[in-house]
Formats: sequence, C-alpha cells, structure tokens
Amino acid sequence: MLITSLAPEPVHHHGKTGGGVRLGEILRRLEKRNGVDILCVSTLFNRKFFEKSGVRAEFRIVKSNLKFKSLAGLCLKSLFIIAKALLVLKKDFLKSEDKNIVIYASSDLFWETIPAYFFKIRNKNARWIQTIYHIYPDWKKRPGKKAVNFFGHHLQRFSFWLIKKRADKIVLINNIVKNDLVKIGFPENKLFVSSCGIDMDYFENLEKSASAYDGVFLARLSHSKGISDLVEIWKKVCAELPEARLAVIGGGSEETKNFLSGKTSKYGLEKNIDLLGYLENEKAYPILKSGKVFLFPSHEEGWGIAIAEAMACGLPVVSWNLPAFQEVFGDKTMQIEENNIDLFSKKIIALLKNEAERERIGKIGEEFAKKYSWERVAERELEIFTG
Repeated sequence: MLITSLAPEPVHHHGKTGGGVRLGEILRRLEKRNGVDILCVSTLFNRKFFEKSGVRAEFRIVKSNLKFKSLAGLCLKSLFIIAKALLVLKKDFLKSEDKNIVIYASSDLFWETIPAYFFKIRNKNARWIQTIYHIYPDWKKRPGKKAVNFFGHHLQRFSFWLIKKRADKIVLINNIVKNDLVKIGFPENKLFVSSCGIDMDYFENLEKSASAYDGVFLARLSHSKGISDLVEIWKKVCAELPEARLAVIGGGSEETKNFLSGKTSKYGLEKNIDLLGYLENEKAYPILKSGKVFLFPSHEEGWGIAIAEAMACGLPVVSWNLPAFQEVFGDKTMQIEENNIDLFSKKIIALLKNEAERERIGKIGEEFAKKYSWERVAERELEIFTG
C-alpha cells in the first residue's frame, strides 16, 4: 500500500500545530509496517518538521517564492502551491504501478482538499482519506480578525463540499464533530472516529528544567487559542500572587506576537509573563514538566494534545469547558465555564496556594493520560485505510 500524505501548507505557523504533530506521529509508525510505503507531498518547512519528529518517508517538495502581506497574497500563494502539488501527484502516479494507493489529507484546509479532490477524479481506484478536526464557529463571534474568520469559515465550507463529493472515508477525533457533520449532510457510513495520543515513555523519562514557572501555556499563538484571555487571567492571578510567573511557549505571526507583548506591557506584567516563543521539544517540554499549573484557555479544539502532554508531565490542567474536552478528558481536568475570567483565575490561585492538591490532581491526570497511545492511534488509522 502506498500512502501519499498531503501537507503542502503555504504558510507555516512559526511552530507546530496539533494536526502536524498527529500526522508526524502516525506516519513514523506506519512507515515501519511491512507493505506500507509513504510519500509525503510537503513544503520544505513541513518536511523539516516531520524529519525532526522522526519521519523518514520519501518527500516531494512543493514551494513558491511569492511573498504575501495580505489575505489576497496568501490566497494567491496557496493557488501556486496547489498547482505544484497537483503536478507532483500527476508526475508520480501516472508512472506508478501501485494500484493500492491511499491519498491522505491531514486537514480540511483547501490547499490539501483541492489536490486530493482532483487526484481522486483522475485515480478513481485510489482511496481518499480525509481528516477533519473541528468545525469553525460563527465567524462573527470567533476571536481574531473578522476578515480572516469570514474567509476561514467559507473556505472550510468549500472544503466540506469537495470532501462530501469525493472522499471515501473521513477521520474525526471526537464524536461531537461526527454528529455535527451528519447534521449538515455528511453520510454517517463514511465517518470514522479515531483519536490523538502521546508518547508516555518520553514524558516519564523527561528531566525537569531548572526554570520553574507557576503557570505554563504551550500552543501556537493565535486568538482562537485564547491568548487575550491568557493575559487577563494572569493579571488577576498576579493581583493575588504578585510574584507568580507564567511561561508562554509557542510561535505565531508577527501580529499575534505583537498583540501579546503589547497587552503584557499594558498591564505591567513583563516580570510575570515570559514570552519564550517557539521552542524545540527538548527545550519546551522540560519547562512544561517543571511548571505547577497548565493554563489552556483555547476556544477551539478538536481534541487537546497539549492538555494530554501536560497531564503526562503531572500538571493539573485548567481550561474552558469545550465539548471536546468534556468528551476526551471528562472530569480529569478543571473545565471552567467559557469566558468566565474571574473563575478561571480563582482556580489557578487556589491551585498555586495548595501544593498537596496540585500533586493529587496531577497524579490522577498522569495516570489517565496513559490510555492515549500513538501506537493505538496508528493501528486505528491503518484499519480505516484498509477496511
């Protein structure tokens, strides 16, 4: 079986995404299976990211030298990337004798779904396996720039149209998305719920950093991840605990980094919030493990890999009460009514003042996290590919 993974993202997020982590973990396990060959159609940035994750697949690189300073520029660059991805697929598979081909689109972003759609038209015997993590909320209420949210919402709906027309199977990571897709017309017999995972051995053997923080946030920096809430929450924590320190780990656009640093300065929290930027795993995870509490005020998640990683490190987790978190983690994390900044900060303060309670909750979470294994996720994915 030849699995062709699509990851031709025209703009990287200055760091890893949950979908990228999931794809890398699955690919590096599937490529060890007999009879499985993997070809990854990717940008140079994503290839480097996957190789650092241990993926040793064959790569076809698509790239564009276009620079963009606007949404229109990004769309133009995306079209070039899509065209080049299609040319790569055409060149490789017109001469391929492998009849057992899976085209695996690891996100519903249009630069992955469009090449998959046209490849499926040209190769009717190939199987198109599509992953969908979550459905964008109402663009008018979504945090961030309204123009970006508007186009993001409608481009996802365009991708959904392509997927409904041609995809053979659709992989989801929670039942909430499954139910929502059925409501908007997706055939239930094409929807398969899988999961995400963690490398528990890695976290159990991980040494703590010498830098101990009271709170840790680890995610790509974007408005949907709650970066504005994060500063508001920590401001209230510091009103009660003036020496409390928060580590913010994650890359993002210049706009989001400037927004975050500007809001930190506005509240005079420069000594309380360390904006560490994107860090490689060997630097980021020791800091995570040395923390006392993990804050995750994200408003949009399909699963929550960062939460599971924090639990594996023995940290109590405080987040908003998103439906996905309720399904995946149940009562093993502290989930606060969304947008209740006061209650979120009070929970953090209570945990920081009670070491015994932190340790008790942390041990419960650490034991719970063991149930999520990347090996099991890869097995489930292969079942979906071949079933």
